[in-house]
Amino acid sequence: MSKGVLLYCFDTEQTQYHRIMDRCISLIKKNLALDITVITNERTLSAWSNKENCNTIVVEQEVGNRRNRQDWYNLDRCHAYDLSPYDKTLLLDIDYFCYTDNLLQYLESDYDFLISNSIHDLTGRDLYKFSTNSVIPMVWATVIMFKKSAKARSIFNMVKHIKSNYQYFCELYRIDFKNFRNDYAFAMALNQIDADSNQNFFPVNLPTLPVDATVVSFQDKGIDFRFNDKIMYIRDQDVHVLNKEIANV
Repeated sequence: MSKGVLLYCFDTEQTQYHRIMDRCISLIKKNLALDITVITNERTLSAWSNKENCNTIVVEQEVGNRRNRQDWYNLDRCHAYDLSPYDKTLLLDIDYFCYTDNLLQYLESDYDFLISNSIHDLTGRDLYKFSTNSVIPMVWATVIMFKKSAKARSIFNMVKHIKSNYQYFCELYRIDFKNFRNDYAFAMALNQIDADSNQNFFPVNLPTLPVDATVVSFQDKGIDFRFNDKIMYIRDQDVHVLNKEIANV
């Protein structure tokens, strides 16, 4: 049974996302030792020089979504099931850095689909609680494990349907974030398919470094970051870094 990691990467005018992905890939190779497939476009592929030992799938990314007046190329993730060449797939954001091999255990599990439903704010403020922003809990599409199965296919197909009718579903679930967001799209898809009866989540909180924490250096076993005028560090722990200035570190 084949296993691997699937990444999406599209550069924008503001951010060279392939530079972030390079760090992500180096840690996947070091700590997970899995096959890697990158879904990208021609523009990003031509700028990306460290593509050896990675498989690539070139697409023309969907456009039209924006965040903070900048392009936000996040509309393609619903096709991950169709494009993944693996029987079991870890679908990761490129700003999720695997400093451990913890994710490997989920590829050995019997679950069809796993996603995070809670996060751990590494600055200790517990910032990311959105209980008042919708009538269902949001999930985090940063890390997803799925296998080629009827259930996983139905979830991704439902995300496609929701994306095509996103404003309707936002009204249905009273979601106040009107730009398309995968976190809400997968939350709604799970609710449509399983309600609350048969949803499965990663059993740990997703370790997250908020956007106002600035990474100052990458180390072999973790990162150093600045927060509240103090230098702090994370070691031997996977981490999702929200500040995209990491592309320039």
